[in-house]
Amino acid sequence: MTMPTDKLPTMFDSFGQRLRELRLKKGLTQIELAKGIITPSMISQVESDRARPSYKVLAALASRLEVPLEQLLEGVHLELEIASQYKMALSMVRAREFKAAVPLLDGLLRASQHRIPRSSLTLELARCHLELGNAEEAEKLLNELYQLASAQQDDQLLAVTLLHLGKVGVLALDLPMALFHSERAWDVLQREEAVDPDLQVQTLLQLAKLHEQVGKIAAAVKYYEQALLLNPGDGEKRGTMYLRLAEMYDCLKKYEQAEEYASKAALIFEEHANKQQRFEMQRRLILLQRGSDDWHTSVQQLVSLANQQERDGDVNNAGKIFSDLALLCFEHQAYEEACTFAEQAKGCLTGSDPALGNTYRVLSLGAFHREDATSGREYLDKAVKIFEKHSMVAALETFTIDICQYLNDKGAHQEAFERMERTHKYMITQLAQRGIVL
Repeated sequence: MTMPTDKLPTMFDSFGQRLRELRLKKGLTQIELAKGIITPSMISQVESDRARPSYKVLAALASRLEVPLEQLLEGVHLELEIASQYKMALSMVRAREFKAAVPLLDGLLRASQHRIPRSSLTLELARCHLELGNAEEAEKLLNELYQLASAQQDDQLLAVTLLHLGKVGVLALDLPMALFHSERAWDVLQREEAVDPDLQVQTLLQLAKLHEQVGKIAAAVKYYEQALLLNPGDGEKRGTMYLRLAEMYDCLKKYEQAEEYASKAALIFEEHANKQQRFEMQRRLILLQRGSDDWHTSVQQLVSLANQQERDGDVNNAGKIFSDLALLCFEHQAYEEACTFAEQAKGCLTGSDPALGNTYRVLSLGAFHREDATSGREYLDKAVKIFEKHSMVAALETFTIDICQYLNDKGAHQEAFERMERTHKYMITQLAQRGIVL
């Protein structure tokens, strides 16, 4: 729809557009309008909304255009206010002040007196709701954005929208939905010509984490490695990805690849990590070697690390390592040493620390091994509570199998069956909560 030439611009236009239309209506060139006031290039910048003249210059321009200054400035204050609100909202989002940004973005979405793209406002507002854990509000906004992107055939916007819908699925504990949207986002990006590499990497990492969560380790490895090829990222992020790949290759029993990525992670973390990150890296790298024949070396390295943590006054970190040592020794049938390390871990860890799960697990199995069924069952129940509290499904399953095997060997078939059935029901419930129905 074209505006009639005899109609003045309204406050829905920018100041630059208004100045240009008034100049053309008067029949002036940019040079004629600028003469004796400012340079013609400044007039060009003002009309393109890249510059804002002073009040004195505005008064001179209004006089030359033979319009009241008020008419020239109509709506300018509103335009400046809206621009200021938008910049403030974006600054809040970048500073992760999502709660404060929501009312500003919501107000701008409801207003019609600006030229800010609705898609930009909707996406920023949806992101805020996602970060605040408001899955329902985020999904509503993203569905609106999906319709808009589809209608405009905007693949870039469509991919971003689908990626965020995948995050809604994660937030709603609906992993099949999260995977569905994330895979569609990747499909869209692969057909896009001008691909944003950062968006590709974000999508690949989301797919990697989701496949890891549903137990598809080989697929997760593929996505992590694709992400590394596209953009290795900065030191710390790259080191984290290398370490995840090392751990996943270890799960797949591909020890050569695990060692390769572990070595790369170690080099990076030595340069970039802070003290706590360096501790976690050292601990996890040592544990990656626990399946080797030379497991005694891993024990020595872990003991040295635990002693260092105690000297530094970090009792909790020391407790985690003693728990690792207990499990490592038990896996290699060194039962007495395992129980000694477990007792040390128990003395360091407090409350319901996740590391206490494996600590109680070793103490329970050790007690049963010594034919102390009473202590065995006491620690067994404590371990199960920790595993269930922290949704440590894999550890709970492994522990239950070990315990049920022991109970069966002792002829306690009914108790073994009941414990296995309870664990099975718990796992089905956990999977259902994540959107996985067997």
